[in-house]
Amino acid sequence: MILTAHQPNYLPNMGFFYKMNQAHIFVVITNLQFEKGEGWQRRHKILGPHGDIWLTVPIKGSKMVNIKDVEIFNGKNWRNRHAQTLRMAYRHTREREFLKQLVSIYEKKWDKLYDLNFTIIKFMKDFLEIPTKLVLDDEVCGRKQKLFINMCKKYGASTFLSGMGAKDYMTEEFILDMKRNKVGHEFVKRNVTAGYPYCAAHYILTEGKDWVKEIIKKDAAEKFSQPALGTLPRSV
Repeated sequence: MILTAHQPNYLPNMGFFYKMNQAHIFVVITNLQFEKGEGWQRRHKILGPHGDIWLTVPIKGSKMVNIKDVEIFNGKNWRNRHAQTLRMAYRHTREREFLKQLVSIYEKKWDKLYDLNFTIIKFMKDFLEIPTKLVLDDEVCGRKQKLFINMCKKYGASTFLSGMGAKDYMTEEFILDMKRNKVGHEFVKRNVTAGYPYCAAHYILTEGKDWVKEIIKKDAAEKFSQPALGTLPRSV
């Protein structure tokens, strides 16, 4: 069984869903330090008529806090601004139902950032018909390969799938350590993120659902020739 994982990004990009589709189980981890600066956990961009538009969720708190504890600052009318920006930027989309459902998420007052992000992730996963099991985990911990080993052991996975970015720190020693713990390791086959810099919602709304499905489902067929998963904790 192949497992992969990621922090709960806001309006995730194409590479996020591509990696999700390559595994049997996708773990959304919230027990990691929040990237308050220019990370992707509270912001992403769309393409407007005059260039890039950044959508950023305002937050409370300091830099030294885990993702699961990050609170949204609702003193600003950010939800209405994000919803209106999406409506205006994609008012001519053919994927009107997707836009309607996405915008409806902003009707709720969100207190925790991970809760908002996970709701968007699940909505987009379901819309794109990705068969991968989606799990929210606020307990698993560890650094680099230790985190991968701990997740695989927790969920009974034989292999951890990393994105291209992991090549910066996944040394041969790290991979050998995983093998000693009876956990295999693979990298995704393509750097999808490099070719599609905007959030995945942008491509759904401009190119259409089927086009996006074709991009993210490449290289996945052989992964799902293995036996189906059993029941997993906190899966949706």
